[in-house]
Amino acid sequence: MSYARRAEKHWNWQGGKSRDKRSLGNPVYVEWRTKVFERDNYTCVGCGVRSGSGKRVTLNADHIKPWAHYPELRFDLNNGRTLCIDCHKATDTYGFKLVHKKGLQHGN
Repeated sequence: MSYARRAEKHWNWQGGKSRDKRSLGNPVYVEWRTKVFERDNYTCVGCGVRSGSGKRVTLNADHIKPWAHYPELRFDLNNGRTLCIDCHKATDTYGFKLVHKKGLQHGN
């Protein structure tokens, strides 16, 4: 990559945000997600499914109020719920649906 397109000059520059502060893999997020799963007993609050009896279910910790709109609630336990992938995909905020719908920038 050319030096002319690094940091502030790169088209996708986002103000020097560090990866660990915006990544969903950061320790604060991991702790929040674990607490949401524990509170909900590792059970989807949408349909009641959970792993067991030879059945494996992938669960997601979903933000009830969107990550992009409510940064102050990102790690609030009351703004989280455990959903299986099917229930999570059915929400209006799954993935980047809301970002694309509202024209928001990912990570904000």
